Amino acid sequence: MKSTDKFVLVLVASLALLLAGCGGGSSSMEEPTEPPAVDPAVAERAAINSAIMTARAAVPGVNNDSTDSEVSAAETAIANARAAIAAAANVPAEEKAANTATVDTLAAQLTAAKTARMAAMDAADEAMAKAMAETGKLLHAALAGPAATNTALDNIGGPGLTSAGLAIDAAAGAGTLADDDNPDSVTLKAGDAAGSLGSWMGMDYALTTGTGDAKVTNEARIYTNQGAPTRKAFTAVHTLDGTPVDGTNTTLSVDSNAEYALVMAAAFTHSGTQSHPIPANTIALKVRGTYDGAPGEYSCTGTCTSTNDGSGSPSALGGTWTFKPDSGAMVSQPDAHYLYYGWWVSKDSDGEPTAASAFADRFGTDSGDSTDGLDVVDLTAVGLTGSATYSGQAAGKFAMSNPLDGTGNGGHFTADANLEASFNGETNPGVTGTIDNFRLNDGSEDPGWSVSLARGALGSTGITAPAADPTVWSINGNKAPASGTWSGTMYDEMPGNAPSGDGSNIPTTVTGTFYSEFSTVGRMVGAFGAEKD
Repeated sequence: MKSTDKFVLVLVASLALLLAGCGGGSSSMEEPTEPPAVDPAVAERAAINSAIMTARAAVPGVNNDSTDSEVSAAETAIANARAAIAAAANVPAEEKAANTATVDTLAAQLTAAKTARMAAMDAADEAMAKAMAETGKLLHAALAGPAATNTALDNIGGPGLTSAGLAIDAAAGAGTLADDDNPDSVTLKAGDAAGSLGSWMGMDYALTTGTGDAKVTNEARIYTNQGAPTRKAFTAVHTLDGTPVDGTNTTLSVDSNAEYALVMAAAFTHSGTQSHPIPANTIALKVRGTYDGAPGEYSCTGTCTSTNDGSGSPSALGGTWTFKPDSGAMVSQPDAHYLYYGWWVSKDSDGEPTAASAFADRFGTDSGDSTDGLDVVDLTAVGLTGSATYSGQAAGKFAMSNPLDGTGNGGHFTADANLEASFNGETNPGVTGTIDNFRLNDGSEDPGWSVSLARGALGSTGITAPAADPTVWSINGNKAPASGTWSGTMYDEMPGNAPSGDGSNIPTTVTGTFYSEFSTVGRMVGAFGAEKD
């Protein structure tokens, strides 16, 4: 054998040993093992336990005060637990039976809670129905009006809105006004805003007088078309009548309680009475501040003091005080001429209504002020021709009381008001209207009511309803016999010849009141405000 052959054999042998060492033919390393099989019953048990835990949390929470969604959640939890048990194909039957018994117990508990809740809801509904019927009965009587007229519009006399509040000739004592009664006026104070009806802004007014059985509460809701404030030059609002301390400027005297209320300055924001010494070598004390919102400078001579009760403006000023407005100072002035309408109700010491009415009028104007657009339009004027439609809103009080079945309801409403006017030269001149799309007690529910206002005659001071068949109240298309009354007044808030006019002499706005009955079971009184379309 050649030496080269020996080398090859040795090499082959060495390679064989090397491969054997690397495990090529060795059995020294163990084969990998398969993961243990998962018992499907474990996952099914977990699903069952989770579903039962959810049901155990949801079911005890169902009580008389639960919402429908809370009851539905408990019902769903029971159903899910039963479904998890039914789907558990690998859980022993006896174990599933025990789980089913647990769910059955929870289901019985839920059924009992639902039954009690339904009974409580029925009792609450019955109590509410009785309360509504009682309110309807009382308000139905309150809307009867004096015997001589039998209309709720005569339950209140001469309401007038002033800066102090709503003054009404509805007595401090509750009750329908007697035919010949002229009670002392009471003034209801403004309270919370009551939202808006279209462009008309609402405000609540109230006044409570007396105590015990003699306590009476008068409440009203008023809607106005008051415009935004305007800015005017200081001297266009306030008369400069003060004596200047330096001899060069005209100033405003500040020496009355009404004027103190318009004063604001950092020097006066204290409690009690404070002295304000005049600096040495000066003829007057100078203080920066505002008067009626306009910036300027206060001057004081003499013994200068200010008294403040913590309300902001001083309640008294000692010494001689004057105010010098800055050059170009402006004052924001609220709209002092606008229209309003609303309703009123009087309640006794138990809070039960005894009388109610509606009203419409104008604020801050008089018959001689021809610049504010709130003079009553003479609808018989020869120059007033053509026609127009008006759209707006209405608000008032209503009562339904059916003695035959003991049902009823009462409260306040809002609605839409639409009127059509035909003036001189038109066929059958006059004004007709419809009140519809009612919402009761500030809610969105439409009871299907509609009140038609028969053609009213055109007069020099407004619109007068016909003596016969003045209003007809319909419910879901079912008309009651004609009843009640209505009236209206028209204004031209944009006179055609005024700088801001609309180029027309047709009235822009109409307000009014109405009263209607639905047979013997329904009564309503309301007021409306509408603008030309």
